[in-house]
Amino acid sequence: MFIAHPSLAQEVSLSTNDGEMALTGELLEFTNGFYIMRTEIGEVQVPASLVSCSGAACPEGGQVAIDFTIKGSDTIGAELMPLLVRGYAESQRAVVDNRKVGERQHVLTVIGDEGVGSTLFTTMIEDRGSSTGFRGLLDLSTQIGMSSRRIKGEEVSALADAGLGDALSFEQEHGIAVDGLLVVVHPDNPVDALTEAQISDLLSGKVSNWAQLGGADLPVTVYTRDGNSGTFATIAGKFLDPFNTSLTGQARIVAGNAEMSESVFGDPGGVGYVGFAFRGDNKPLGLISSCGIAAEASTFAAKTGEYPLQRTLYLYTTSAELPARAQGLLAYAKSPAADGIIEKSGFIGFNIDSRDLSATARSIRAEIDTNQSRQELAALRELYIDMLEWRRLSPTFRFQTGSSNLDNASRRDLLRLTNYLTTSPNVKEVALVGFTDTDGAFDANRNLGYARAEAVLDSIAAQLTGSDFDPSTVQIKSYGELNPVACNSDFAGQRLNRRVEVWVR
Repeated sequence: MFIAHPSLAQEVSLSTNDGEMALTGELLEFTNGFYIMRTEIGEVQVPASLVSCSGAACPEGGQVAIDFTIKGSDTIGAELMPLLVRGYAESQRAVVDNRKVGERQHVLTVIGDEGVGSTLFTTMIEDRGSSTGFRGLLDLSTQIGMSSRRIKGEEVSALADAGLGDALSFEQEHGIAVDGLLVVVHPDNPVDALTEAQISDLLSGKVSNWAQLGGADLPVTVYTRDGNSGTFATIAGKFLDPFNTSLTGQARIVAGNAEMSESVFGDPGGVGYVGFAFRGDNKPLGLISSCGIAAEASTFAAKTGEYPLQRTLYLYTTSAELPARAQGLLAYAKSPAADGIIEKSGFIGFNIDSRDLSATARSIRAEIDTNQSRQELAALRELYIDMLEWRRLSPTFRFQTGSSNLDNASRRDLLRLTNYLTTSPNVKEVALVGFTDTDGAFDANRNLGYARAEAVLDSIAAQLTGSDFDPSTVQIKSYGELNPVACNSDFAGQRLNRRVEVWVR
């Protein structure tokens, strides 16, 4: 099935079957179904199944059965993506033959009729870091990019400039799971919780001994991922960039989550960061924000976007038409059918969860005792009573910046919620509850919360047009700037506080 070819270093031209894209350069090698070429934009790999080759150096029989490729994040590609391919295959009564064909490369062949039929499709997964997925989309060497961070502005621009669409659109950006990151230390480390500034000092090397933070007299060893890692980008965005500092030059680079966990566990002075799934026997540090809000390291808080080290795991595509089986895999990965596989991999799916609000109610009760504003006190008492009577669902609605349109995550949650509301017999009452940041007057913010809750109700009603759903049965509430889930000192925190929650009873 795979053809190795010696280095040719002769010019060839590759063109897509629709004639929209063409690439010319020196053919260096043809192996595992890929043309490896040196071009004006650098060395690229192009799947033979997607292009036609012209030129004297084109290998015979070059059209091999690799139907589409998936490149990018090792957080997704190491285990989750192969399991999603397997799950999709099983939904088609097929089995998967998974073969390693190179460093961090696997070819998965999906065979129909439970393994005795014909090949349905073949895909290659290559997991070398999130940035490589975006480069693969740009140079046409992949059709699906995996990323453990959201796409950067310059990557969006590069794809748009290449005529490959808007990567931030709902049609091209596909959130499939949540990965909560934990800052972990050795289980014997007596330090339990740190502020964001203290963690920044650890990672930057400003704190070099745990005794400076109330721990044992041990030198600090920082473990980190390399610069291609979306995991590192998330950590840097939270603990380094906001403090105008950089990672210590003494940090030890490890290849992945598993190695990170093992390294910290083997080093009493170690500190690192891993996904929820890779905590192992290490101790996660509690996170305290600059305004004193303690982070809840729970799957519920990760689903709502309110755990500060949660991140969405994405699949990205371009505006080019995907092969039918790639479309099927993508639809499966975003569907409730994939939730079990996502959780089996140690990540967090978008299946709807609920929790009572009693813990938050206790915090509101304490605030009632200290608040001096007559206006806020009345609302706090109302909020306290409500929280004793309702449960909160995990779908949480936020809007595109400067827009009344739901953001991509909320559009995804909308589909899940409407299905939940029409299929859950235990839900008797529903309330949409608006919250805001602290900018503006209290009354104005409360009115803004009402307006946002009404906008979400309109979206729900539009999604359920033709069903028995009656929008008039949904209660609309707003508590404005009360009950913040993040600090209001920056845009990111303000955005988290601008939300519409879903309550049921």
